[in-house]
Amino acid sequence: MLDGRADQVVPDLTNEPSWPTLRAHLLALAAETGEHPLLHLRTAAAGRELHTAADMAAVLDWRLPEPVATDPGPLPWLPGIPQAPHDHPVWGQYLAKRSELVTDLADQVRSHAGQDDTQPVWAPPSSRTNLAIIGEVAVWRAANGIHSNDPQPTGAAQLQTASALWQHHLNRSLASGQYQLLVPNVFRHLRCDRSPSPDVRHLA
Repeated sequence: MLDGRADQVVPDLTNEPSWPTLRAHLLALAAETGEHPLLHLRTAAAGRELHTAADMAAVLDWRLPEPVATDPGPLPWLPGIPQAPHDHPVWGQYLAKRSELVTDLADQVRSHAGQDDTQPVWAPPSSRTNLAIIGEVAVWRAANGIHSNDPQPTGAAQLQTASALWQHHLNRSLASGQYQLLVPNVFRHLRCDRSPSPDVRHLA
């Protein structure tokens, strides 16, 4: 199994907080390239040392290339479906329906947040936050299981690359009081610019 053999490449890797994210990334790359996920893991692990990192799995996830998706993901920080599973006669339809479900649920969360007259618990008193960003923060909080009473708008810092980038975007938008309705394509940014974001630079 991947879990047991991964620890042979990087000791105690599967005990790291971001291992589930790294594992999914490795499997997605394997599905796209036809190469064993351990090959991708060994390539990533061959870089700079890991043992001083707060989360070795998060660092390795950052080093891996992103799978080329056929379409954007259902949420800004989620990848689309890679080409190989997308073209599969069974799994392609299943994954497409799951992606559509996530999109529909996110739309429901945005709609509910926009109709709620109650000031969000994370918003400063008497502030007038843009409804668009209230909706995006509501989706983020719901997807990441952030407690309704947590005063941090986007919760604890994320370690996974795309999530960290999107969280940074939300926090920066909240701080500036501005929000672009044209949601940036996080994964296009990752393919074009692999320089670490402020949230993950300390891990590399």
